Amino acid sequence: MRVGIACFLSFFLFSFPFVFASEKTIDHSKWDRLLKAYVRPDGLVNYQGLLQMKAEIDDYVKQLEMISPQQLGESSREERLAFWINLYNASVVQMVLTEYPIERFSQIPAVFEVRKIQAANEFFSLSELRDNVLRQGFRDERVLTALVSARMDSPKLLPEAFDGVQIDEQLNRAAAEFVKDETRNQIRPGTKKIFLSPLFKNFASDFMLNFSSEKPSPGFSESEAAVISFVLYHLHDPDKRLFLSSGRYKINYLPEDSRLNDAGT
Repeated sequence: MRVGIACFLSFFLFSFPFVFASEKTIDHSKWDRLLKAYVRPDGLVNYQGLLQMKAEIDDYVKQLEMISPQQLGESSREERLAFWINLYNASVVQMVLTEYPIERFSQIPAVFEVRKIQAANEFFSLSELRDNVLRQGFRDERVLTALVSARMDSPKLLPEAFDGVQIDEQLNRAAAEFVKDETRNQIRPGTKKIFLSPLFKNFASDFMLNFSSEKPSPGFSESEAAVISFVLYHLHDPDKRLFLSSGRYKINYLPEDSRLNDAGT
């Protein structure tokens, strides 16, 4: 991580909440309208339709770019979290549209590493937004189920913008939708194995902050036990909950699916 970004994060994430007493709301209505119109309930994205609206997405991202660190600092933690999640997801969609038609997001050279996203007078890559700003800065594992990577195996893009007032409910809903989705997590009572999303393997340590246990179930690592606790917390199916609580299964992971999450395919 660059020194500039490290200093920015330290100042932005830890100083502003104690300096500003007022709270500013950030307008995400343009992004909300586009999501409602072009994202299906199953999370697939109508990129062909959105291509005609690319100027509006560009305008929305530019609107976020114009928000200063001071304006962001005057917002609540919830408003800031919604800001960064929306910026991340909108930037992913914007990058897809810039190269469309493509079959995989990974076809875009160094797509996660190039610093082309501007916010709060800094430039970020997608990796820096995800790992340094969101994962490190907010320490809320539900965020992982809200961020999209334009892949078929990524969390679904919600057909609505994240909003500071509603974000706790939205993040709970995103987590619940993700853990119950059988295309991403296969939990079948009575079987000897469960198949979880690769997301839970790649970011397993994130779940230990709020879901670790002093005595993990036999046969599971500490991070695996934390993942299971997270899934249990957000899973509402009573049969699956009882099965998961038993610990009588092995954890496997579904294969990655890097195809573009395109409603037109």
